[in-house]
Amino acid sequence: MSFTGEAGRSTHDILPRVSNKPVGWNREEIMFVTGHGPFPSYLLRFNLRTHDNCSCGEKGDPIHYATKCPFTLSWHFQTPTVSLKLQWLKNILTNNFSRTRLRLLIRYICDENNLIVEDNH
Repeated sequence: MSFTGEAGRSTHDILPRVSNKPVGWNREEIMFVTGHGPFPSYLLRFNLRTHDNCSCGEKGDPIHYATKCPFTLSWHFQTPTVSLKLQWLKNILTNNFSRTRLRLLIRYICDENNLIVEDNH
C-alpha cells in the first residue's frame, strides 16, 4: 500500500471491485484510506505545501500519524510490517474499536492541524 501519488491504489488494494453496495466507511475512514485530507503528503501533490514533513520531521502521511508521530501517540496502532500492511489496514477497517480510534485520530489531525503540520516556510 502506498500513499505516494499512485492515484487510487490504496483504495483499490482494499476494494478491488466497484460495487453498488456501500462499504459503510465514514469521512475519516475514507480520508485515511485514500490519503486525501490535511496530510502534508497530500497537500504537496497540489503545491499547497513546499514539503511533506510532519512537525516531527518525518513524512506526514496517514500511516505516519497512525503509527509513529509523537503528536498523535494517544491514537497509535501497532506498526505493521511491510508485508502485512494491507492486512493491517483491512483489520482496522473491520474492527469497530479500531475504526473508532481511527476516526478520533483523523478528527484530531483535522482540528489540530496547525500543531502537527510543520510550517510551510
